[in-house]
Amino acid sequence: MSPTLGGVTGPAQRATLPTIPRQRVQPDGVRTPAATTSRKTRLVTVGAVVAGLAVLLLGYLRMARATPTNSDAAANALQAWDMLHGDVLLRGWTLSDVSFYSTELLQYALIEVFFGLDQRVVHVASATTYLLLIVFASLAAKGDATGRAAWARVAVVVATLLVPQPHGGWAVVLYAPDHTGTAVPLLLAWLLVDRRSATPLRRWWPVGVLVVLALAQVADPLAMFIGAVPLALVSAARLIRGRTWRGTDAHLLAAAAGSVVLAHALLALVWWAGGFSVHSPVARFSPAAELGDHVVTAVNATAHNYGAYLPTLDGPLALAAGLVNLALLLLVVAALGATVVRFFRTSPDGASPDGSSPGGGDRIAQVLTAATLVNLSAFIASTQAGDIGSARQIVAVLPFGAVLAARVWGDRLLTAAPAVRRIGAVAGVILVVAFATQSAGAKPQPPEAHEVAEYLVAHDLRYGLGSYWGSNVITLASNGRAQVAPVIGPDIRSYRWESDADWYDATKHDARFLVIDLKHARYGTVDAAVAQFGVPVERHDFGRWALLVYDHNLLAGLPAQCGGLAAATHTHCPPLSPKIPGAGLLD
Repeated sequence: MSPTLGGVTGPAQRATLPTIPRQRVQPDGVRTPAATTSRKTRLVTVGAVVAGLAVLLLGYLRMARATPTNSDAAANALQAWDMLHGDVLLRGWTLSDVSFYSTELLQYALIEVFFGLDQRVVHVASATTYLLLIVFASLAAKGDATGRAAWARVAVVVATLLVPQPHGGWAVVLYAPDHTGTAVPLLLAWLLVDRRSATPLRRWWPVGVLVVLALAQVADPLAMFIGAVPLALVSAARLIRGRTWRGTDAHLLAAAAGSVVLAHALLALVWWAGGFSVHSPVARFSPAAELGDHVVTAVNATAHNYGAYLPTLDGPLALAAGLVNLALLLLVVAALGATVVRFFRTSPDGASPDGSSPGGGDRIAQVLTAATLVNLSAFIASTQAGDIGSARQIVAVLPFGAVLAARVWGDRLLTAAPAVRRIGAVAGVILVVAFATQSAGAKPQPPEAHEVAEYLVAHDLRYGLGSYWGSNVITLASNGRAQVAPVIGPDIRSYRWESDADWYDATKHDARFLVIDLKHARYGTVDAAVAQFGVPVERHDFGRWALLVYDHNLLAGLPAQCGGLAAATHTHCPPLSPKIPGAGLLD
């Protein structure tokens, strides 16, 4: 029978009908041409995304290698190495005020499976972390958008994160584990919140949010302030405005509060089981007279994190990319304001006046706004706002702001005026060229004190002591063939910071050399070493470093510095009690 249209049949009419491709699989299992084309399109898209991520990884790896590995990063690599070889709880280790135990240390251990104990692990991990940040930020920005709207949101995120501030910015987002990686699990938590109905265990998604937030806080106390606290504030505000204490926001409020309790319990459990200890955060409230300067520092540091701190940019291309990044930063600021306004315009029943934001508005945008404002406020009010180098303390405002701007403005790019779209295209080209130029021009740098490491290995000097910045990094740079335990001054003492108590046991180790950092006297001086250990049998200078070689074990009778306390030996240091994540910031 011939096809019909409005009851009329015939060859003439059939010729005027448009051809509609068939999208189903034929009975014989053969796909139609349209279905095959769609499948090829998806494969091409996936391939293009994978290729793009590979290019980004290689580019960021080159930028990461341009910053020399130091003892902080090396300590993390050594901790991961111990975990990989059975010491899962890091018994005897005293870490810094940030453990990274449930985040970067696991990442380091996985990378060390392939690279071994090698300083390349630090660079691979930092590049991978930043790439994960882009991926999770893109997914969080996408939300429930599809098609071109989804790609527009992703484009905003990638553009915002693509080109870090050269050199100084690399040292923040592509260096040793720091607060940059903390944003990864937090973005994962926001993904669970945003897609709770699509998760396999729909009824258990609040537990997933609680666990992810708790693990983030175990790794970094800052996660409480930029994760649990903002989620609790937003959830409570939405519940109050909705005049109910039930539903999704009630579950999220419980998850946020429960995550703090669980994080504390996990740290206490590790400590009671004989695992690692951590120091209290060093931040304190700043005097009121310094708040004005801190506001200026916060502005400069935020611009620095966004790659928009123009005073340090050199060359036309870098300056052009900085101006584009500055425009993106202003877009984030506008998104912050728009989110706050929209929240207060939402009626108590959860719908905006025009009905465009049912359910209380964009919950994720509200959480990101709260997290950004809390992070900046705590930074300004604390002693952490020292100079532009303290930008790492508020680095989370970069991925959070990128996601926020994408969710608020990304969809509008599709309806923007042609002139605006052309400007956006030019800006995108500038960022891509700047990324390619920066990554190509980044010159790999050897780790700090690498000359000392090479000398020690070549002369079969296997165990010794070293000023903190010339200790763990030498161990890592020598691939573990020369081990250097960190010490601090002014007189030479064992250092309970990023170190293992076993390293200072004179019955297990024979330390025959001392590496002195001539740049930082607070970690010990040559004169103090001579007064304490006698005249060395050899001395070798390597620029910033002085290597003193002795004919006796320097660990015998070595005094200890146990945080703010001194002790006769390292074994006499009192144990550190488990710390509540973030508690030190409230002292």
